[in-house]
Amino acid sequence: METKSISETNAANDITGGSMATKDPSATKSLANNHNSLRGLLEHQLNDIYSAEMQLTKALPEMAKACNDEELQDAFLEHLDQTKKHVERLEKIFIKLRIEKTGESCKAMEGLIQENKKIILEFEESPVRDSALIIGAQKVEHYEIASYGSVSELADVLGLHKVADLLERTLQEEEFTDKLLSEIAMDINDDAYETEEQSSR
Repeated sequence: METKSISETNAANDITGGSMATKDPSATKSLANNHNSLRGLLEHQLNDIYSAEMQLTKALPEMAKACNDEELQDAFLEHLDQTKKHVERLEKIFIKLRIEKTGESCKAMEGLIQENKKIILEFEESPVRDSALIIGAQKVEHYEIASYGSVSELADVLGLHKVADLLERTLQEEEFTDKLLSEIAMDINDDAYETEEQSSR
């Protein structure tokens, strides 16, 4: 039987907030399969967020490419790098908590991404399309903010304080991105308005 090193045990304790030696793996698995338990709910929601982030890593390059404004394009590409880090954090949590990936797709994110694809198809490249893309992107951010905020609180209640801290870190980054998009929108909306005014003269 393979014996864990002290460093491996401490690393596991660091993220779970307790001693791995006292936990029964079969009991953990039974909790994971029970959607009526808080632990089962946590694992279900983490899988949902993981799917959402994976979908977003594929959608953001398309959104960035569709931008007319360079600052907005940079913001999307910067958030792409952040999103990849969010995926890595979630995978770290899955390993430490022995969570199996269900492979189930996040339907909410599917809908939000489809909405952004529709914007790209229906609007010509212009400040107006940039405004529409910001609206679509902020809908995504608000979904993620709600998800990470709720799951972070749930992890904290379950005593998984290190997990809660990781999720809280991602939450703060999502909130920063949402605020940044709001700031960029102020200038882009002004440009869109001026462009429309000039074309109507």
